[in-house]
This record gives sequence, structure tokens and C-alpha cells, in this order.
Amino acid sequence: KEKQILAEVNKVETLEGKGCNCIFWSPAGGTIILAALGDSASGTLEFYDVNSKTLTIKEHYRANQVLWDPSGRTVCTTVSQPIGGGHFKFAMDNGYVLWTFQGKQLSQASFEAFYQFQWRPREKLSTREEITEISKNLKKYEKQFNAFDEAKKRRLRLEETKGKRKSRAEFRATMARLADWRARQKQERMELLNGYDSEDEENFTVKEVTIETVLNTKEELIY
Repeated sequence: KEKQILAEVNKVETLEGKGCNCIFWSPAGGTIILAALGDSASGTLEFYDVNSKTLTIKEHYRANQVLWDPSGRTVCTTVSQPIGGGHFKFAMDNGYVLWTFQGKQLSQASFEAFYQFQWRPREKLSTREEITEISKNLKKYEKQFNAFDEAKKRRLRLEETKGKRKSRAEFRATMARLADWRARQKQERMELLNGYDSEDEENFTVKEVTIETVLNTKEELIY
């Protein structure tokens, strides 16, 4: 039988005076959430980075669940009612909030009936070797992702402005049709005006007139 060697456990730090009743470690390590969950608790969420020793305090009132996503990048806090049904006196608070692992709120949603929140399962996460390879080629991936984001934004802009572009095209088509109709009537108009072409600028006399207007006056007595 092989002898198992355990790594030495050392005390890193003691966090005192925390009003939490649950703790949740990030799957990626390095971040812990100290949470005060339940109906009678404050809903305080303390995001603590064990490496930088920084603490970010947030709140989700009446939260009763904290759920990390498999990568450890995002965490969800929820107010959910029992699946078994029955009266839930805090139904007006039902919903969830998404946070980054640093404690920055990403989004929030409320529901009249909300029973459960689950993250989509992942077959696997990147290995250390894959993470190292990605870090080395980050610039290349950054360009690819930026190009993808720009293409996605362009598709969204085109979809959002689809109605406006259609109205603009219809307006331009109408104006072109009216211009063609007016052009076809030009000869008839000239015949009615004894050969006078009202669209010929040489038939107009331009005069410039300057009008001076006194806006205000001021009188001063000099002794």
C-alpha cells in the first residue's frame, strides 16, 4: 500500500467579526464569499480575495442561495421559493442577481414565481497547459474575439435599424418617382407659360438688399 503524503496546512488569516452563516469557495480558488442567507439574515455578500486580501461588500436582500458557475468567473445569488409549492411570503423578492467573482453586478431579474437556478454543465474546463498556451497567444485570441464582437454588433445594428432603412428607401423611391413625374410634365408647363422655363436659373434676376437695423442705443452725458 502506497503511503499518501498530505501537503502541510498552514493558517493564512483569520477574518473576525463577520455576520455570515455560509461560506462559498470559488471553483477556481482564490475567492471566497461570506454570505448572510435566509429570511432573517441581512443578505450581505462579502467577496474576499485571499491573494490580494481585498474585500468587496454587496447585498442581495433575502437571498437564500449562492451558486458559482463551473469556471469560477461568475456567481449567482437567488431568492427562490420551495419547489413543493405552497405560500411563499417573500414571493415579491423572487429572482436572481449575477455577479463577477470580484463582486461587480452584471445583471438582475425578478419573477413572480421562481423555484430554481442552475448553471449549464460543462464537459471540462481548460487544463493548466491549455491556460498557459492561451496566455501566450492572448493577443491573437484577442483580435479574433474583437472581430467577432464587432461583427455581432454590426448584425445587431442592422437588425435594429431595419425599419428605419426600409422607411428611408421607400421615401427615396417616392421622391424619385415624383421627380420623374415632374420632369415628364416640364414641356407641358413651358407651353402653358408661353415657353418660359421656371426651372432655368438664367431666367431669374438676383438682387442683394442690405437692411441696417438699430438694435439698441445708449446715451451718456459727459461733463
